[in-house]
Amino acid sequence: MTLTPFLVFKLALVPAAVWLASLAARRWGHAVSGYLGGFPMIGGPITLFLAIDLGPEFAARSALVTLAAVAGQGAHLLTFSFVGRAAGPALALLSGWAAYAAVSASVGAIPLVPLAALALAGGGLALAWRLLPRPKGIATLPAVPPFELWLRLGAALALAAVILFGASALGPTVSGILLSMPITGSIMPPFTLKLYGADSLARLLRGFITGLTGFVTFFFIVSVAVVPLGVAAAFALATAGAVAMVAFVSRRSRTRH
Repeated sequence: MTLTPFLVFKLALVPAAVWLASLAARRWGHAVSGYLGGFPMIGGPITLFLAIDLGPEFAARSALVTLAAVAGQGAHLLTFSFVGRAAGPALALLSGWAAYAAVSASVGAIPLVPLAALALAGGGLALAWRLLPRPKGIATLPAVPPFELWLRLGAALALAAVILFGASALGPTVSGILLSMPITGSIMPPFTLKLYGADSLARLLRGFITGLTGFVTFFFIVSVAVVPLGVAAAFALATAGAVAMVAFVSRRSRTRH
């Protein structure tokens, strides 16, 4: 793939989205940081570029696997939460990645249809929401240290480069699993646990679950709509659906609380 100005723009757009989300987190707190961390700020733009470069069919299959692999993200968050409280962020991160790899590889190896992938993703998030500890203290605003911000941007750029340059060779299944990798879910929780403690971690991880409902909505709509409706209409509908879902779930969560 030739490094054209448009490709540079596509590569730059992904970390730019993460940067904007990080700035918003500084303004509105750990829960909102989780919402944005779970939202398809990285996977959404990359999947759009896959649809443009490799066609709607490739993007639909990749989105289907990305959707199912959300169950692995739920396993990652649960594992990080419980191991982190007992053994610290380093071991928690390794354990969380192992949990994600095991679950996502399993769902990537089975035949998938949109409703089955949706059930896997929804079930994984529902289990994580039920088992994650609940925050008890007063919410505080995260500082988002510069080192953490650069880690977020670097990880987002690296993932975008791997998928955009290697998608045709990797295929839609591997690309889909990579797109569901918990990038922000591996950067934000260790810093939050280390700097702000277990209560802030609980607030962040529950925010992630809320944001991932938007992630699930986005990739479900792309998987079923990008072929019949076309790229522009499907991604516009998916984005609107994701925003609406996160708004609904966050409002319902606050009402129950």
